[in-house]
Amino acid sequence: MNTINEDNDPIYKKALGRTQNIDNKLEKTKLNCLINGCSMIGTKKDILLHLKGGPAKNLINSFFKYTTDKCDYCGIQKNRTNQLDRAHCNKDGCDRSSLLEKSIDNYYIDEMTPIKIKDILRKFIAYHKEIPLFILCKKCHREYDT
Repeated sequence: MNTINEDNDPIYKKALGRTQNIDNKLEKTKLNCLINGCSMIGTKKDILLHLKGGPAKNLINSFFKYTTDKCDYCGIQKNRTNQLDRAHCNKDGCDRSSLLEKSIDNYYIDEMTPIKIKDILRKFIAYHKEIPLFILCKKCHREYDT
C-alpha cells in the first residue's frame, strides 16, 4: 500500500490534486474558523491537543471537499456501511499533528500571549500545499496508517 506515497503513482497524483489552489480557496473562504478573531493562550502542547482533536480535523473535512464516492485505493463505493475518510499522507512531517504543530510554532511566543486561532488554522491549511490528501475507506485508511 505504501506505493501510493511515490510521486509517480497515479493515486498519489490524484490525491495531490486535492490540495491545489489552496491560496485561492483561502482568499475566498467563508469558514468561520478561518475568519473570526478568537484567540487562545496556553502551552504549545495544550493548544495542539485542543486544535488537533476537533477543530483541525473538522476543518480538513470542510475545506477539502471531495467529489468522489470511491476509495482511492480499493475502489469500494461509499454507502451507508462504507464511509470514506480523508487521509493525510504518512510521509514524515505530513501528518495532521506535524502540520498543526508547525503552524503553532509560527505564532507562539509564550503561554500568556494570545494567538488568533484563524492564523494557526490558515497556516495549517496552507501547509497542505503539495501534500497529497487521499480519500480512503476505513479498511484502507487503517491499513495505510499502520
